[in-house]
Amino acid sequence: MEKCFEVMTPNWLNRAHLFNGSIGPAFNSFNYRMEMDEKENVIYAATYSRLCYEKADDVVSKSFAWDDQGVEQMKEWLQSQYEAFQEREATSE
Repeated sequence: MEKCFEVMTPNWLNRAHLFNGSIGPAFNSFNYRMEMDEKENVIYAATYSRLCYEKADDVVSKSFAWDDQGVEQMKEWLQSQYEAFQEREATSE
């Protein structure tokens, strides 16, 4: 699992309500975003590439419980999304 995903815990996510991150060079990166909803106790995670979240046309999103189990599921999902991104990039070269 990518180190940037490994560090995520429910407590780590308490630092802010919105996180953006990326892996790779700016012109061809895997981007991810997490938004926390305290009222619903949910994390909305999304992945996309090449553009900012607001303009990306390839956003894939999923919601997870904001607890230990939900965060573990989110980390696994982010990792699988990243691996799929790498496969797509490898076949497009």
